[in-house]
Amino acid sequence: MTDSATHDGHTPASGREPGHAGRGDPHGDGARHAPDPDGNGPPELLLGASDRDRLGQRLHHALAGFVDSPRDSVAEAAEVLDEVEKQLIASLQDRSSTLRAGWQGKGASSGRGVDTEHLRLTLRTYREVTERLLGT
Repeated sequence: MTDSATHDGHTPASGREPGHAGRGDPHGDGARHAPDPDGNGPPELLLGASDRDRLGQRLHHALAGFVDSPRDSVAEAAEVLDEVEKQLIASLQDRSSTLRAGWQGKGASSGRGVDTEHLRLTLRTYREVTERLLGT
């Protein structure tokens, strides 16, 4: 994998890395890890490694069974997509709530309590997540 490839081996359409995806998963567990205070580190994953592996295996099983049972294969693939959709939505809602609480919950109503560096990192995270979803 080259430096411009993401964790799944694909290069983003923009030709640049979203966050620091080229570093892979230094913790080796596929779990979400926040960047360092200076903004270094991998972007958080939307699904953990075990969920990605399990869903990938189910999809592979659906594809492999197409010749023998096309209708069942398509139904299984649809179920996999439904589960991925639910997990991604839950993950995005959790991330959004956490981000929002981080800048709104610390005295934001008074305009105090959140330093500019924290706001900068929060804005960058919003940008990275949105760009990943938009495929940019």
